[in-house]
Amino acid sequence: MAPSGVTHELSAKRRQFAGEPGFKGLVSNGRTFAIALFASLGGLLYGYNQGMFSSILTMSSFQREIEGYAAETGTKQAITTAILELGAWVGTLLNGWLADAIGRRQTTILAVFVFCIGVIVQANTHAVSYVLGGRFVTGLGVGSLSMIVPLYNAELAPPEIRGSLVAVQQLAITFGIMVSFWIGYGCNFIGGTGETQSKAAWLVPVCIQLAPAIILGIGMAVFMPQSPRHLMNTGHEEECLKVLAWLRNKSTDDIVVRIEYLEVKAMHMFEKETSAAKYPQYQDPSRKSNLMILIND
Repeated sequence: MAPSGVTHELSAKRRQFAGEPGFKGLVSNGRTFAIALFASLGGLLYGYNQGMFSSILTMSSFQREIEGYAAETGTKQAITTAILELGAWVGTLLNGWLADAIGRRQTTILAVFVFCIGVIVQANTHAVSYVLGGRFVTGLGVGSLSMIVPLYNAELAPPEIRGSLVAVQQLAITFGIMVSFWIGYGCNFIGGTGETQSKAAWLVPVCIQLAPAIILGIGMAVFMPQSPRHLMNTGHEEECLKVLAWLRNKSTDDIVVRIEYLEVKAMHMFEKETSAAKYPQYQDPSRKSNLMILIND
């Protein structure tokens, strides 16, 4: 371990090359900030789902479709509401392994695909089983997004604005909840609020969330960069350097880009050496060994 005086000196030297924190840092890192805002559509979907169902659950047209299963406050309403969070919990558990196995960007695309399946099942509701199954599958998707988006944003961000960009996810969740309430309120009047209420009153709030999900999936597949950290972990060091330079809008020879690249590489080497010391039996590159390290660590 380095002496404390040397450590302090190195930290002070590193701060000389750090950019501006706060709002100035977000402006000067406009490209990274824009990517983080786009990726946080995943948080908006999570928040929207949490708020949307409370609006449609009491609609007359929706209750007719599920034969009044959750018409009154009680256990049935609790089950139909909370099953989304159960799916989110399962989706989050799977996410750590998936993020390392196929990458942050591909995991986001997979989560969007699963999410869309859940929404389509809910949109075809003819019994409460459709609602329960659809919301569980939707939960798998938004649970995965709730973990992978902050991870992706953190790994793209420079240290001085990393906290701000990760917080964008939480802002997106609360914004999604607010939007869901207003959409639910407006759609509640389609066809009236009683027996004449149209199916569109609950179908529109359910189906409209497909739009941002599809936009997020296409954007991640076509336009968004891979995480520099994942590129380093998979041995693509040169591509990691190029992505960092592109994100910072600088050349690959820039001193700040080089420092950040070396920090990513040092962390990867540290984790690799620590893993080899703790779990020598799981050091082959198979996905099974990576999963066993994840379970035991």
